[in-house]
Amino acid sequence: MGKLPREPAAAPPSHVDHHDETGPRSHKRRRRSNSKKNLDPPSDNPDHISALPDEILLAILEDLDAKTAVSTSALSRRWRRLWASLRSLRFSEVSLPRDSSWVRLGPMRREYIKANRFRLFVPSLRWFTEMVKKRSDAAAGGDDAALTRLSIVFSGSAKCAGAVNSAIAAAAEHGVRHIDVAVVRNTWTKYEFPSLPFSESDGGDNDNACSSSLDTLCLNNCKLSIPVGFRGFSALTKLVLVAMHMSANDMQLLLGSCESLKILYLIDMVGVRALQHQNLEELVWLWPPPPSSGNKLKVDAPALRRLEYCGAGEVLPASTRRSLPCLEHVSLQHVVYGYLLPDCHAENLRTIAARFPHVKSLHLRYRVPKLVVRPGTPAIFSKLTVLTLSIETKPSDDLLWMAMFLVAAPYLGTLQTDVRYLPFLESRDGVVWDDFNFEHNSLKEVEMYNFKGRDNEIGFARLLLCRAPSMRRIAFRQGRLREAEDQYRCILPPDWPKAKEFSPRDNQLVLSKLLDGVCSGARVVFM
Repeated sequence: MGKLPREPAAAPPSHVDHHDETGPRSHKRRRRSNSKKNLDPPSDNPDHISALPDEILLAILEDLDAKTAVSTSALSRRWRRLWASLRSLRFSEVSLPRDSSWVRLGPMRREYIKANRFRLFVPSLRWFTEMVKKRSDAAAGGDDAALTRLSIVFSGSAKCAGAVNSAIAAAAEHGVRHIDVAVVRNTWTKYEFPSLPFSESDGGDNDNACSSSLDTLCLNNCKLSIPVGFRGFSALTKLVLVAMHMSANDMQLLLGSCESLKILYLIDMVGVRALQHQNLEELVWLWPPPPSSGNKLKVDAPALRRLEYCGAGEVLPASTRRSLPCLEHVSLQHVVYGYLLPDCHAENLRTIAARFPHVKSLHLRYRVPKLVVRPGTPAIFSKLTVLTLSIETKPSDDLLWMAMFLVAAPYLGTLQTDVRYLPFLESRDGVVWDDFNFEHNSLKEVEMYNFKGRDNEIGFARLLLCRAPSMRRIAFRQGRLREAEDQYRCILPPDWPKAKEFSPRDNQLVLSKLLDGVCSGARVVFM
C-alpha cells in the first residue's frame, strides 16, 4: 500500500500525492500543466469512468482490496477523496488467485502464500486501526462516513496476528457491523478469533455483560472459543462458519450467545453434528461429516423456515420433523463419496415428505443413481407448490422419468429443471419409469435451465405440454439456474465450459419439434 502516513491518521498512504496547492511550487506546476494543455490536442478518449456518479464508483472500489482502492486517489482530483466515503474495506496478506471465492479461500500451499504475499499487510492494518477512529468520530459529528464492514484475509501467522487483532478490536469499538476473517494455509492454524473486544464491562461483576453492535460475522479456517456467560454476540443476526476448529460444546456455547441469530451457515464443520436455536430462521449446512452408527445429525430449531443441506447418507433424522413446524423451503443435495453410486428409488421421496411435511418449495440436487424403477409413485407432497430439480445424468438419458415428481406432488404449480450431462455416467443403468398415463391439473409454469435443444429435453417438454392442460407458460434458458450458478461460482473456475447460446433460427427449430402434433395453450418463451 506504499508508505503509510502518521499525520493525519486518516490520510491515505503517502505514495498518493497530496501537496499543498497554495505554495510557489504549485504555481509552477500549474503553469507547466496549463502550457501543456494548450499544446496538446483535445483528447478523443474522454474519461467516462470518472464521469460516473459517486455511488457507482464507490461500488467499484468496494470490490477492490483497500490498497488498490486508496491508491486510486492518485488518479486525479476527482478520485482524491472518493475512497474516504467507502463503507467497506478489505485487507489481504495474500494475492488471491483469479478463481478464488470466500468459501474456497483455505487451505493454500505454503509456496503459493510465500510467493504472493503483500509486503505492507501489517502496516496497512495499523493504518486502518488509526483511521477507523477518525472515521467514527466524523460520523458521530453528523458526517455519515463510518465504516460498516471489515474483511481480512491472511495466513494466520503469529507475525500478523497482533495487527489483525488490533484491527478487529478497533472495528468492534467503533461500531463496524460486518466482519469477515479468513485464514489461508495448508495446515491447521493456531490463530484464534478474539471474542473479548466484542464484550465490554458494565462495571459489575460480570465482564461479559455488555454486547457489541456486530450484525454479521464470517469466519473461515480459524479457532473460536466462547467463555461461559459471553454476551458479545447477542446482536448478531447472521453467522457464517467455514472449516472452523470448534468442538460441539464450543458450537453450543456460541449459538447460546447469539440470541438474535436468524441466519446460520455451517460449511465443512467436522465436529458439529447437532445444533439447537429457538430463533433461527435460515440454516445452510454444507458438507457435514458422514453420519455414523448412533451419531446422526440433529436440528432443533422451531422457528426455522428455510433449510439448505448438502451431505452424504441420511438427510436428517426422522425425529427432526417434530422440531421444524415452520419449515417451508428445503434444498437437499446428496453427495457421493468415491465412485460407487447407490441404488435408489422413489422411497426417498416418501422419506423427504415424511420429514418435511409442511414444505411448500423443494429443491432437489442429486446425481442419477444406478436404478430407479417405480411406475406407481404415490402422491405424497400435499403442500408442495414449487419444485426445482438440479440433476446430473448421462447424455443418453431420456429425462421422461422426471415426471414422477409431478405425480408425487399433485398441487405443484411451478417446475424448474437444470440438467447437467456427465459422459462418465454413460455406463450406469440410469432410470426406468413408464407411468406416462397421468394428468396434472395444477402445473402452470415450467422453466428449463441449461437448455441445449437436445431431443431428450424436447421430449420431456412435450410430455409436460400433453399431460398438464392448465399450463400457461414454458420457458427455456441456456444459462444455469441462478441458485446453481451461485453454488458453482464458489466451486468451479470462471473458465468452466458453459452452455451454447442459441440463435433465433435454432429457436424456431426447437419450437417446431416441440409443438408438432401437440395441442396446448401454453406460451413458449426463450429466455
